[in-house]
Amino acid sequence: MQMQATRPLADGGAAARPEFSEILDRVRKLRPEIASRALATEKAKRVPAETMAALRDADVFRAMQPKRFGGYEYGPAELAEIGFELGRACGSTGWCSTLAVCFGWMTAFFPLEAQQEVWDDPDNLLAVSYAPSPKVEEVDGGYRISGSWPWASGVDSAKWLILAALLPGKGTPPTLAWCLVPVRDVVIDHESWNVSGLEGTGSKTVSISDPVFVPRHRVLPIGAIFSGKVPGLDVPGNHQARFGYPTFGPTALVSPIVGMAQGALDAFTETARDAKRMARPGVFEKVAESPLIQSLVGQAAARIDAAQTLMLTSLREGQDLVRAGGTLSIEQRVRIRRNHGFAARTSAEVVNDIFFKSGAAAADEKNRVQRFWRDANAAALHASIDWDTLSALYGTQQLGLQPQGIF
Repeated sequence: MQMQATRPLADGGAAARPEFSEILDRVRKLRPEIASRALATEKAKRVPAETMAALRDADVFRAMQPKRFGGYEYGPAELAEIGFELGRACGSTGWCSTLAVCFGWMTAFFPLEAQQEVWDDPDNLLAVSYAPSPKVEEVDGGYRISGSWPWASGVDSAKWLILAALLPGKGTPPTLAWCLVPVRDVVIDHESWNVSGLEGTGSKTVSISDPVFVPRHRVLPIGAIFSGKVPGLDVPGNHQARFGYPTFGPTALVSPIVGMAQGALDAFTETARDAKRMARPGVFEKVAESPLIQSLVGQAAARIDAAQTLMLTSLREGQDLVRAGGTLSIEQRVRIRRNHGFAARTSAEVVNDIFFKSGAAAADEKNRVQRFWRDANAAALHASIDWDTLSALYGTQQLGLQPQGIF
């Protein structure tokens, strides 16, 4: 049954909240179109405007947006499903678009006044840089910030930024905080993103040379974010603020990587069905008839399914508890984070296995497998989803010790 809930549109109209299955079906139908632009996305070092427009029309970016501002208030589990489908088509598109959904959710942590400014246009998108600038001055009513911030994924499509800053203390160490800043207040360095993987994300450096004023309501101390006691909880009906960022936020990083593994497997299987290779001098055989290749496909599919299922199961369990007004235990939070790390590492390993059995032809820039290989390995390097760290985090908790880390 369709869930009926109206949302305001930029033109003052209204639309019903679609079932999530409908949104996901729209994304799946867009996959061939997105995949056809993967090489162009990489060359342009940004997700094409037409791709972002198609995803906007499919209501992807409203998935976790606060209901008050036209969003549908779906949760992290649905975010993971979106990320998988988009990453399966194009790693860079999956990365930027899933993060854009996540950043829209993160506005729910801020005071209402800040949310109203960001969602002046319900179609606005955000980008984020977590590398803090120390160039901060406290002034009447807020702060003046300047400096440079790297790795702002998807900034070319964004209207707002969340920039990290070190707020000066009075006889105390600086306090890390998130600052909401309009993109018009920064300069984007379009030559700053030169990488071997995720090239199409356009995760460029942004800078502010002349200090910009950030009012206090657009400044959110990191302590509030990690404790879960965010100002957004004081906003009536702001249910999205109840999802803890340290626990659920990394879903936006991991889910596209799992999708990249599936995309690599899709491309490999499609090619292998009709390909031939030399078995011995003068003798060619069908690749699809090789037991080695058959086993590779079967093992890769099982490992991708395992990574996706494990992550989704723990996310749904946690999501249901939060929706019911409960609080996740440390064990539940740490398990979600463990599963993030497992899914990211397993997916990268799967892509490596596929690439190493793809032959020299896989080195061609038009070959989809090599792009998924580069993108997945680059994405899996993100510090917040490091498998060794997160597996140890879980082990620490299970051994009766106090875990230390982001959970």
